[in-house]
Amino acid sequence: MAALRALLAPILLGALAGAQTPPEAARLERGVLATFERVGEATERATLRLRLLSFAVERGETPSPWIEPGLFRATLRTTVELPLRDRLRFRIEGRGSAKLVCNGEPVLDGRLRPGKPLESAEPVRLKKGPNELLVTFESNAPGDGELRVSWAGGDFGFEPIAPERLHIPAEADIAAAELLRAGHRLFAERHCARCHEPETRRIGESAFGELDTQGPDLRTVGARASAGWMAAWLRDPRAMRPDATMPRIRFANEHDADDVAAYLATLGAPLAAPPFPGGFAGSGEIRFRQLGCVACHTAPGAAPADAALGDRIPLGHVAAKWHPAALVSFLQDPLRDHPSSRMPDFNLSRDDAMQLAAFLSSAPAVQIPASRGNAEHGRKLVERHDCVQCHAIDVPITERRPAKLRNLRADRGCLQDGGGDSGLDHGFAPEQVAALRAFLPFAEQVPFRSSPLDYVAQNVAARRCTACHALDGAPSTWARVVERVAVAGPVPVDQDPTAQGVPALTWVGAKLQPTWIARFVGGDQPSPRPWLHARMPKFRSHAQALAQGLVREHGYPAADEVQPAPDLQSAMHGERLVQMGKGLGCVQCHALGDAPAVQVFERAGIELGTARSRLRHEYFTRWLRDPTRLDPDSRMPRYAPSGTTAITDVLGGDGAQQFEAIWQFLGTKVPARR
Repeated sequence: MAALRALLAPILLGALAGAQTPPEAARLERGVLATFERVGEATERATLRLRLLSFAVERGETPSPWIEPGLFRATLRTTVELPLRDRLRFRIEGRGSAKLVCNGEPVLDGRLRPGKPLESAEPVRLKKGPNELLVTFESNAPGDGELRVSWAGGDFGFEPIAPERLHIPAEADIAAAELLRAGHRLFAERHCARCHEPETRRIGESAFGELDTQGPDLRTVGARASAGWMAAWLRDPRAMRPDATMPRIRFANEHDADDVAAYLATLGAPLAAPPFPGGFAGSGEIRFRQLGCVACHTAPGAAPADAALGDRIPLGHVAAKWHPAALVSFLQDPLRDHPSSRMPDFNLSRDDAMQLAAFLSSAPAVQIPASRGNAEHGRKLVERHDCVQCHAIDVPITERRPAKLRNLRADRGCLQDGGGDSGLDHGFAPEQVAALRAFLPFAEQVPFRSSPLDYVAQNVAARRCTACHALDGAPSTWARVVERVAVAGPVPVDQDPTAQGVPALTWVGAKLQPTWIARFVGGDQPSPRPWLHARMPKFRSHAQALAQGLVREHGYPAADEVQPAPDLQSAMHGERLVQMGKGLGCVQCHALGDAPAVQVFERAGIELGTARSRLRHEYFTRWLRDPTRLDPDSRMPRYAPSGTTAITDVLGGDGAQQFEAIWQFLGTKVPARR
């Protein structure tokens, strides 16, 4: 841990220096600078960037895998820029103890208990320009705690401070922390622990199973991929795909790759190519855009420069790689032969898979030289190079055992300058080598500590969530692609994620119940937006961890919020308020149970009967109060801009009471099966 403290010391010094820099002179970046300190015999610290002034940690978890679970303190620093001076009230909710200081002046201080927030009695005066917020927090003794900081102004109620408004000085040095996190991610992605095992724990015991992932099953690879493509891949995976995690094998002979490919080609026979009906390639191109494939991939034949937008993956190699029947099967179930694949399951129909396969196979393929090799020699090479360490394949395991983690040296083997004589070339860039070398001393502890906060920070990027979803005011990759295409002419609504209403991720952890998120992300919950052409993929092995991470970063615990029985008297008012003519007209755009929407305006709304099972009560209230404050693209009107609605004969027109009555009414409804 001394090494960890040495690495993180510059971070803390940088944080302090950043806090002392006059805000007017500082160049700012998004986020909250958070320092977590483990309280105990051996003090451990970790500094990182948060999206929000909130977090939650359950017993047995840690806010950062760089500190052990247990009692911790946190210091959060950020700057909020205001266009004009204002008076705002602040509130802190959660569990633990917290203190808020604004521009050097104490605002709130005390013990946090569920349902008993700290709240400023009088508005706090904030100046025009940057305002510094400092929050200190101490968890409960077992190491659990929640923190949610919100504010309220004259024209808006209590709400979290939007991440677009939170900034830290660019000079705040968190480079060391980000280097360690990058090393952690690389260590898992490159399957390092499959060769270099921890001393006391099995890789399957890692907190989120990240060390136990492996490459594709090779026992039937000959039925999927062509020998020519496999030989080219083995010679240099990153020449085929820049982000490949497969290392280049340093074969002794230039023909060895052909021999291995010849052997692999014997493992399974390709099925007959399906007869693609005429027109399927053209309809497949349309589906490629409708389903949002363009968010992660460039189409075959696209200019290489197109891939730079969103760091998308070119597909020019697909026709040369896949046997057509196998490509159709892969599109329907990408995880069957590779459970750790970065390509998720989009639950495509056979027809969709056929159309997409026809499109991907119709473009001129990348030219790959023909490959002919000695299959028997290839089998021996597969055994000699220990391919079985990362792949399922029926060859004996050699008696050689790579060094265990505790015996590794950061300047030897795969991390030696030039790759050394390890037999594998991982193609690490210098910054990746630096990240792995920094992480290596902690590789036996960090992956085994449960930190949903850290998991979601890494996996929103790793799972390419922002390819389809906007986040913190930044448009999705898909939306950016459409914007570029639209220069040449209008883009159909069914190919435009913004026009369709693909939701942003900014508030999802504060919006949805964790159980619902897990079911939806895992593919067990139908989409509440059945009109979307875009498909939410199934991330079964990541669903629970993603759901927990999303709610933790918004400061909420693992369990769904308790739903008390609805107030039937209030629900009677709510039933009227959702109706057309005599109420607010919610059912014009929203279905209610089995009753369809009366007359949709521009875009359908989500079926109302699911609201109580999906949404948090607080978010529902914030949404009805001012929808476009949460989603600038919303078509939902603001019903009570001055606090009262046009329906004055119900609850005196009081908007807050009417919104609560609708919530109580929805609690009496059984969600429709859709």
